[in-house]
Amino acid sequence: MLKQDIKYALEQCEKYINTLCYENDTINDIDCSNFEFQNTSFDNCTFFNCDFSKCCFYQCSFSNCHFYDCNFYSIYFKQTNMIHCICSKSSIWIESHFKKSHFEQSSFPYANFSNTIWENCNIQHCNMKYAFFHKVVFKKINIQYVNFQKADFFQTLLKGIDFSNCDINAITVSDTYQELQGIKINTEQSIIIAQILGAEIV
Repeated sequence: MLKQDIKYALEQCEKYINTLCYENDTINDIDCSNFEFQNTSFDNCTFFNCDFSKCCFYQCSFSNCHFYDCNFYSIYFKQTNMIHCICSKSSIWIESHFKKSHFEQSSFPYANFSNTIWENCNIQHCNMKYAFFHKVVFKKINIQYVNFQKADFFQTLLKGIDFSNCDINAITVSDTYQELQGIKINTEQSIIIAQILGAEIV
């Protein structure tokens, strides 16, 4: 089990887990901050109040996992996937870096992704309603059918990103609207953007 493996690694003065598989595991109150996980999979696991801050995940996978009150502050995801996962409203991802990673059919309502970097990532069929994307950097990101309803993109440039099949109702931006310059949207969404800009639709 993960908790025992974390404990053993700490006893060996190591913070490294490689090529392991965790299935149907329930983990409570573990502190694995600054750990490095490589080629490790988590399937149908549930995490309660776990600290993953400053962890690195290389070629890992999370499938059908639930996270409650977990801390992902300043983590690094590279070639790591989250499929059919659910994170509670209090999940924190501030200052994290996601690279060549894939998120699909997962839920992150109210999640705080402020000051994160998304590089060559895919986000598909995810719920990011009410999520915070303050001062985020998107590089070559592919977004498909994501619910961004009432998400906050304050000081995050959306130029060149295709939101045409996403829900962007009532998103929040700064008073200058600079975030919306160059955004790719469909005809129906143009009405939503016009309303954000203060235009009166007649």
